[in-house]
Amino acid sequence: MRKTRLLAVIILPLALVSFLQAQSLAELAKKEKERRAALKGKPATVITTADLVKVKKKPAVEVAGEETGVQEAIAEAMRTGEAGAAEGQVQEGAAPPEAAGQAVEAGAAAAAPVTEIPPGQPAALSDQEIQKKQTELADIAKQKAEMVDLLTIKMNALYQEFYGLDNMKSRELVQLQISDTYDKLLKAEAESAQAQKDLEQFMAQKKKDSPPTIWIR
Repeated sequence: MRKTRLLAVIILPLALVSFLQAQSLAELAKKEKERRAALKGKPATVITTADLVKVKKKPAVEVAGEETGVQEAIAEAMRTGEAGAAEGQVQEGAAPPEAAGQAVEAGAAAAAPVTEIPPGQPAALSDQEIQKKQTELADIAKQKAEMVDLLTIKMNALYQEFYGLDNMKSRELVQLQISDTYDKLLKAEAESAQAQKDLEQFMAQKKKDSPPTIWIR
C-alpha cells in the first residue's frame, strides 16, 4: 500500500504537468491557425498608379508646318524669278528646321514635369514590382507561420513521449530533443512575427503612396 501511494504521489503531478503543457501548446497552435485563417479571409486591394503616367505632353510648336511653308515660299520665288529675295525673306522670317527642332525639344523639356528623388530615397517601384514584392513577403510570412505550427506539434509529441518513458536514460535523450526543439520554436516564432510585420508595413506604405480614389457620380 505504501509503494502504491508513493507511486501515485509521483505519477499524478507528472501527468498533470504533461497535460497542462500539452494543452498550452495546443492553444498556441490553435491561436496561430485562427490568426492565419483571419488573414486569409481579408481581401487584398491592389491600387495601381498606371493612370498617372498615361498623360503625354504635346509640343506647342509644329515643325512640319514651318518646313512646308518654307518650301512653298522658295518654290513660288523660283517661279516668279525672285528666288534670291524670297529666300532672304524666308531666312529672316522663319527659323531653319534644325533650329526649330531644337526649339521644340527645349519647349517640351520645359513643359514636362521634373520629378526629383531626394538623396537616399529608393526609386519608385512599378506596379509589377510592387505586386511581386507583396507576393514574396506574403509567401515568407506563410512559411514562417507553418514552421511554428510544425515545431509546436513536435513539442507536443516529445512531451508525450517523455512522460511515457520509464527508462531515465531514454528520458534524458528525449529531454535534449525537447530543449533543441524549444529553441527552434522560439526562433521560428520571432521570425514569423517579423515576417508578418514586414508584410503589414509594406501594405501600409503601398496604401500611403497610392493616389486617392476619386468617385464620380
